[in-house]
Parts: sequence; C-alpha cells; structure tokens
Amino acid sequence: MNQPYQAPSADVSAANADESYQPKFFAASGRIGRMRYVVYAFGLTMLSYLAIAVVGGILAAIMGGFDSASANSGATMLLGFLAMVVMLFILVMTVIYAIRRLNDINASGWFVLLFLVPIVNLIMGLLLIFMPGTRGANKFGPRPVANSGGVIAAFVVVTVLFVGYIGVLMAVAVPAYNQYVERAQAASEMQYDYDY
Repeated sequence: MNQPYQAPSADVSAANADESYQPKFFAASGRIGRMRYVVYAFGLTMLSYLAIAVVGGILAAIMGGFDSASANSGATMLLGFLAMVVMLFILVMTVIYAIRRLNDINASGWFVLLFLVPIVNLIMGLLLIFMPGTRGANKFGPRPVANSGGVIAAFVVVTVLFVGYIGVLMAVAVPAYNQYVERAQAASEMQYDYDY
C-alpha cells in the first residue's frame, strides 16, 4: 500500500559510486589518498622552510648594512615572528590533511586527537600512510581522482629525500653516539681509579 505521507526514497548509491573529485592543496574539506597525504604534508613543509630561508636571507642582506645591535635584534625578532606564524600555518594544514585522510578511510576527523597520545600517534601516522581509503564514495564524499603523474613524481622525490635524510642523520648520529660511549667509559674508568 502506498503511503502518501511517506518520505520519498531513491537509490543514489549506484549514481554516486563512480563520482570523484579533484583534491585541492589548500582545501579544508574532502578526501585525500595516501600518496597525496604524504606529498601535501611534506611539500607544504618544504615550501614553508624555503620561504623562511629566502626571507631570512633577504633580512640578513638588508640588515647587514646596519652596524647597530638594535637593528640586528629587530631583524632577528621579525624573522622569529615570521617563523612562528609559518609553523602555526604548517600545524593547522597538517591537522587538516590528517582529517581529510581520516575521512578517506571513512573515519571521523575527531580521531586526529589521538595524535596527542604518545605511542598511539605513531600508530595513527602509520595507519594514515599505509591504510587504503574507501574505494567508492563514503559518508564524507566522493573518492578522489587517481593520482596524476605529477603526484607520483613528487611522491618519488619525497621518498628519496626522506631516505637520504635518514641516511645523513644516521651517518652523523652513529659516530656521535660511539664517541659518547667511549667518553662515558673513559670517565667511568677514571672514576673507578679515583675510588681506589
């Protein structure tokens, strides 16, 4: 029997299954996949560091002509303020990217608060990088389009830079740790000699 006051219904799942959209770099809503998440977060960080370096270089060149200590301290304060504003912007955009990535795996953006919990934040980071998103549309919107050649190339560059960074870090940290261990053992032996 047809109810005249029944809410209309339609099967929209088939219509929305093939729908997709092009994610934007600075958008605050929508979904992003794993590769875009890594590229966007790392790319924004690198662009911000580059901007701080360029502005710092310009300020150093401008203030280099002044011999006054107050002019140099003013430039230092200005550069520090600029760095603080840029870091706050990076933090906000990183949280937005994490929320968009959580939406891609059909999870609420509120799970981003788990990044404040030690150890759990490492697990969350690994989940965001490795867990595949929902194949079709989910409750947070349509799926993002497939990665373009530019996104894939940027991901390869980011991966190579990260591996290189870890390699340089290990090349510096391991010898420094060995020197620390040697000095600690020498100090311990000296302390042992003085006790007797």
